[in-house]
Amino acid sequence: MFDKKSYTLYKFHKQLNQSFQNKRELLECALPALRNLFKLDRVYFFDWQQERALLSLRMMCKKEYCMDMQEDISVLNEPVFLKQLLQNGEAETTDLSYPAIYVLVKWQRPSVELKSGEVHSFMQEKVGVLRLERFRKNRGFTPEEKELIKALGQEISHNLRNTEIDQAKNQRLNVSTALNDLSTIFASSLRLNDGLELILKGVQKYFRFDRVRLYLTDGEGNKIKSVLGVDISGQVTQQAGDSLPAAEQNLLKEVFDSAATYRSTRSIIYIPLKVQRTKVGFLAFDNILSRRKVGYLDFISLQQFATQMALTIDNARLFERVQELSNYDELTKLPVRRYFNEKFAEEIYRSKRFDLTMCLIIMDIDWFKQINDGYGHQIGDWALKEVSRVIRTSLRQTDVPCRFGGDEMIIMLPRTNSEEAKIIAKRLKERICAITLPDRYTDGKAVHLSISQGISCFPFDGETSEALLEKADKALYVVKQNGRGSFAVYREVADQVAQAGDGADNARGSQMR
Repeated sequence: MFDKKSYTLYKFHKQLNQSFQNKRELLECALPALRNLFKLDRVYFFDWQQERALLSLRMMCKKEYCMDMQEDISVLNEPVFLKQLLQNGEAETTDLSYPAIYVLVKWQRPSVELKSGEVHSFMQEKVGVLRLERFRKNRGFTPEEKELIKALGQEISHNLRNTEIDQAKNQRLNVSTALNDLSTIFASSLRLNDGLELILKGVQKYFRFDRVRLYLTDGEGNKIKSVLGVDISGQVTQQAGDSLPAAEQNLLKEVFDSAATYRSTRSIIYIPLKVQRTKVGFLAFDNILSRRKVGYLDFISLQQFATQMALTIDNARLFERVQELSNYDELTKLPVRRYFNEKFAEEIYRSKRFDLTMCLIIMDIDWFKQINDGYGHQIGDWALKEVSRVIRTSLRQTDVPCRFGGDEMIIMLPRTNSEEAKIIAKRLKERICAITLPDRYTDGKAVHLSISQGISCFPFDGETSEALLEKADKALYVVKQNGRGSFAVYREVADQVAQAGDGADNARGSQMR
């Protein structure tokens, strides 16, 4: 048979023998149980901040309900009280006009310590204090009650430890789930920058950092290429690496030269992103404004996520690189027809919507077949490379050139009228005419290259890709009929196109389909 103390402990243990989501939920169960067992008027729970000698009130229970509380009580000037509480595990107060007793509660919770770049997990000791009150002066606490209350306090300590461990595990699981969801979103994004923006917003929102920044390196990992950041308001900022202050540019070397898995300075934590020996970049987290400490679970989760993120970014970069290579002709380094078709359709849509002009140039190298046949395909390839080089270096950033096939090139000129297109065509003509074939292949003769160009304009010459190509090709036909080496706008030679009759009808206008 159980004695009264053992029975009470068993009964109390059964009440607490359940899973609690957090410390608050456990206390909402334990404090009313204590109140009923000892017929108390009020029960309080404090967190004891020993280094500051403060009792921080967290919860108060009276009658049939509990309330969250927030009040700090200094015990700095109570050395006798503190000594008794620490030595005996309980202490009675003389400050009140009714009986009250303080009981020490100790437990451990998972924590982390960051030293010399290493993350050390350990169980951190936490201390709490229960205060039990009876308002009737003649109902003091007997020695037997004090011993039983201390034993029940130990039971609460045991359950607090288990609850903290369970909570940490659940947090880890929730964090892993959240980060996995973010990774899924990232992986499903069609563009690297869009995916990075989504994932940084998710990290900032979930972990509640004041600011999250991602520093990405160039292809060789030698310098910072760009910085993408999200602040507490959700605003996204992007900055080129070249525009960063010198101190911030040096962060790359400082973060990666250290053998540490992280670097912490001025309330900012830096976590490197690398795949084997490849430096992908690094993440920076800070709570400078809120001054909120980064929790150990958050930190460990971010470290694990950093490894996954580095691999994902590296794979995404590789995919974009492969995709980029597939969009460009290997010989000329100009976009291929498929890529050009996509851009051309987008620009026609944009021009229609915003009532913009646009021009199209079709060109080919004059007498290219004779160059191939007379000097060999090696010289033909050299000529194509040189003409393409001039095209790439002579256009604006918004212009889109393309190798359409063989020696044919097409150039799309957004927001350009016919007069501006003629200026560009003249520039290309003059620069390409300055190219001479290597004299070792021409027996010392100066053989210059030349091009013929046909120009059409949106919307005057057509409002579809097929119509614009057809008109530009017919203008090119007229140039060839008139001796080559020049350029013409379709509207200006439309009468000659009509006279040419069937010859112009053989143009390739519908090749964009």
